[in-house]
Amino acid sequence: MKLEMELKPGDVVLLKFLACLLIIFFSFRFFVFPGIEKHQDLVQVKEEKQIKKDEMVQTIEDRPVNEEKIVKLNQKLAESGKGFYELLENQEVDELVTGLALKQGLKPVYLKIENTTPGIPAAYQTVVKSKDSDDTTGSGSHSGSSVLKYVNTTTVSITLQGSEQQIRAMLDDIARNYPGVQVRSFHMEESTYVDDSLQQVSQNNCECTMAVYTCGQLGK
Repeated sequence: MKLEMELKPGDVVLLKFLACLLIIFFSFRFFVFPGIEKHQDLVQVKEEKQIKKDEMVQTIEDRPVNEEKIVKLNQKLAESGKGFYELLENQEVDELVTGLALKQGLKPVYLKIENTTPGIPAAYQTVVKSKDSDDTTGSGSHSGSSVLKYVNTTTVSITLQGSEQQIRAMLDDIARNYPGVQVRSFHMEESTYVDDSLQQVSQNNCECTMAVYTCGQLGK
């Protein structure tokens, strides 16, 4: 059987049609589609840059308002923070609390300073007792949400020796003149001993817990 190798006119047309299809396919595959993808990427990049530009423009436009807000917040913070101390080292806390005792002629015999922690102690109710009391002379804490974010508490435990009058004078002095110091609790106990001259002497021991409030951001 003899195969016919000659192309008929219809075959030539079909081959040309297929060749055109291949050309169109490869054109789209290697030229059109990459161009479309690149265009889409460029559009996305443009949109992202436009968003950033709009944010920057908005920030610039809002700058005067934001600056005014910052000034007002700083004023409010400074006003609310009156009475608080700046961040204190342990030595400075020692000098402050010991100074309050020595001012009234009391003798400090024990002192413990806890690590400074952010925030303030939980609220409490005032209870008054004769010689054993909790939080009777607290000077009060500042309320003001703007400043509470920057308030820190240093808890101090101190044992003092002296007369009842001296102890109560110190507590009153703190309540009236030191809003940045709060007496959280105290326990006063009277003891009697014989001195070198064999005289009987009465002495009061006071165990006191204080909170020293400082204003500032820890770790900075």
